[in-house]
Amino acid sequence: MFGGDAALPFSRHSDVLHGPVPTDPTELENLVAELKRRGNAAFQQKALEEAEVLYSRAITVNESDPLRNQHIFFANRSAARSSMGKAALALEDAEACVALDATYAKGFFRQAQALVKLGRFKEALVVLESAKALEPSNKSVTTLYAKVQEMAKKEKEAPAAPAPKKVVTRVEVAQSSSSTSSSSTKTPAAAPAAAASSTVVDDDAEIVGHVRGYKKLADGRVTTFFNNELTEEAKQLIGDIAPKKVEDPNKVQIKSVDGGSAWNQGNTFEEKDMTSWAKAKLEKIVSGVSAPLGTGEGVVTSLEVSDLEGDASIAVVRGAKRYIFDFTFTLACTLKQGENSVTGELKFLDLSSDCGGDYDVEAVVPSRYQSESGKALRAALNSSSSPFRKELTAQLATFVEEYHTF
Repeated sequence: MFGGDAALPFSRHSDVLHGPVPTDPTELENLVAELKRRGNAAFQQKALEEAEVLYSRAITVNESDPLRNQHIFFANRSAARSSMGKAALALEDAEACVALDATYAKGFFRQAQALVKLGRFKEALVVLESAKALEPSNKSVTTLYAKVQEMAKKEKEAPAAPAPKKVVTRVEVAQSSSSTSSSSTKTPAAAPAAAASSTVVDDDAEIVGHVRGYKKLADGRVTTFFNNELTEEAKQLIGDIAPKKVEDPNKVQIKSVDGGSAWNQGNTFEEKDMTSWAKAKLEKIVSGVSAPLGTGEGVVTSLEVSDLEGDASIAVVRGAKRYIFDFTFTLACTLKQGENSVTGELKFLDLSSDCGGDYDVEAVVPSRYQSESGKALRAALNSSSSPFRKELTAQLATFVEEYHTF
C-alpha cells in the first residue's frame, strides 16, 4: 500500500509503516501508540497527508482489537481528511467512529464538521445536538453549533410548487324530443349553447359524483379521503381520555438525581464548574511521581506542571450525572543515574473524560540522540508499559476516582 515511489515522502516513518503486524501484545501496543503519537504530531504541524497515512496504518494494525482506541483513530483521520477537503471520506470515518463508540462526543463533532463541509447544515445541527447532550460544556461544540445555526438559516430551500387550483367543470346537455333528422340539422347551433352552459366551480361543495381523493360523509358533507371520523364503536374502545385531577401529588413526584440541587426536582439541565478543583488536584498528584527506570539503574521523577489549560464540570443531563474534564499540560521529568541526570518533558495533548484512561501524550527529550541516558528517559516517558508511566497512570486514575465522589 505504501511501497514504491508513494512511500518516498514518508520515508522517515518507514519503521512503522512497513513490515508485518507484531504478534506480541506489548510490541503491538507500542506500535499503535507510536503511530498515534506521530499522526498527532503531523496533524499539529499541518502535514495532513502524512497524518492521514499514519492514522490509516494505525487503523489497519489495530484491527485485531477494534474496541480499544479504534474509534479515536477514525475520529483523528476524519479531522485530517476534513482539513484536506476530503469531506465525503471524512464523513465515513466519523460515522465509523460513532458506530464504535456512541458516547464519544468528539466523534459526533467530527461528523458535524464533515457535514458542514458538504453543505448539509441541518443534518449537522442534529448531530451537534447529540454532541451537546454528551458534553454540554464543550466549547468547540457550542461554537460550531452557533455557526451552523446561522448557516442553516441561509441554506437555500427548493421553492415549493404552487398547489394546483381545484376546478370542477360541469356540462349540462339539454334533452331533445325532436326526430333524428331535426336534431342533426340543429347540431351546429346546439354546440355553442352547450359550451355556453359550461360552468367553472371553485367551491368543493359543488363536487358531484365520485371524485378521486374526496369522499362524502353520511351527513352529506364532502371532505378529503384522509379525514378520519370516529365511529361510536371506536369512541367506546378509546374510552374516557379527558384529563383527571391528581389526588396524591406524591405518586407523580419526580425524584431528583443524587448529587443534584435540591430545587432541581424536574431533572432539568444543571452544571457545576469543577475547573479550579481539578487543576489543583492534577498539579498535586502528577508532581513528585517516581519509579525505577526498568531497563537499568536509575530513577525517573516528575517535577512541576506547566501550561495547564482546560476545564472540568459536573452536569446533570436527562436524569444522569456526567463527569466531564478536558485538559492539556506539560510535565517536566528527570532521570537520575548516579551523578548524571537528564531532563525532558511529557506533554499531555488530550487528557479528557472521553479517553477512558488512555491519554494522548508526547515525550520530548532534547538529549535523546546525544546520550544513552537521554534515550533511556525518552523510552520511559513514551512507553505506556514503563514503570514510570504505569505509576503516573495510577495517579491519574485516583484523580478520576476522587472526581466521581462529588
